[in-house]
Amino acid sequence: MHTQPGIESHHRDQTGAISKKHGSTLVSTLRAEYGPHFAAGFASTDTLADVLASSPDHASLSQMRHDYDAGKLKRKLERRG
Repeated sequence: MHTQPGIESHHRDQTGAISKKHGSTLVSTLRAEYGPHFAAGFASTDTLADVLASSPDHASLSQMRHDYDAGKLKRKLERRG
């Protein structure tokens, strides 16, 4: 199977950028914004960096990634903080 060049590295780069900027955000804060099923299987005291490191393709991260790409994640988290 052949993948397009750059797609996989872009995903890794995006995950690293999100973790660097918002990695210390608690899962409980993200659940308040994205619902109780955000990062299912992780403790509310885990951080976004924990989730991204162990499960970077977790389905619940898709809306958060969309908000990050659109420049909305920082505002949403500041509103919760």
